[in-house]
Amino acid sequence: MVVHNPNNWHWIDRNCLPWSKDYFNEKVVDTAFENEQYRFVLSSVDSVTGDCDVTQRKGKVLCIYDMKLSFSVNGEIKGSEEEQLVKATISIPEFVHDQDEDDYVFEISADEKKAEIRKYFVPLLKEKLLKFQGDLLEAHAQEVQHSTS
Repeated sequence: MVVHNPNNWHWIDRNCLPWSKDYFNEKVVDTAFENEQYRFVLSSVDSVTGDCDVTQRKGKVLCIYDMKLSFSVNGEIKGSEEEQLVKATISIPEFVHDQDEDDYVFEISADEKKAEIRKYFVPLLKEKLLKFQGDLLEAHAQEVQHSTS
């Protein structure tokens, strides 16, 4: 048997951007916040661009990603006689593998209730985004390493 990568020493990359798009559609779409005043729901993933790779070098599995994300949010303002709908876009210009939770920037474009979306909905979205790195590694670590036994 010929071993092309003994002890997983050489650098191996796997492009995971297509997987990332599917991941956000599966895990983030339909994220919702509701209270007696508002209801906000992430209705679609508008774009996922940039780089997302799982790599392996010298036996260590890492992920490296730098993406720009954009989501559509629909909502409603409750308690009025006439139904008031809210439409918004949330963009994350830099979603990066070595970013601290407090460094996320959420750019919100909304016809109204921008502050409420930031206060109530963004924390739920951030919670889901924080799971991405672990899920990415779990899904692809075995694909970049060869069995050494």
